Amino acid sequence: MFIFGKIKMYIIATLTVALPIIYVMGKIKGRAAEKTKVLEDDLQSQKKSTDFYKKMAEYETDTLTDRKSITDRLRSNGL
Repeated sequence: MFIFGKIKMYIIATLTVALPIIYVMGKIKGRAAEKTKVLEDDLQSQKKSTDFYKKMAEYETDTLTDRKSITDRLRSNGL
């Protein structure tokens, strides 16, 4: 019984030391993964806004100089 008691004690001591280390490493990896996810989301939204403004620049070829052209454009295309 004495040998099995020592083995149990070593296993418990190893787990007691290893659990906080595993927890901290998991927090660090989780934080890095979340930061990567946020950065990818920001990049995707930035690409969407860039594409939107490019399309708007292509669409806005005519200049609005007088009241009639503005009203005609609003009636045909809306806001």
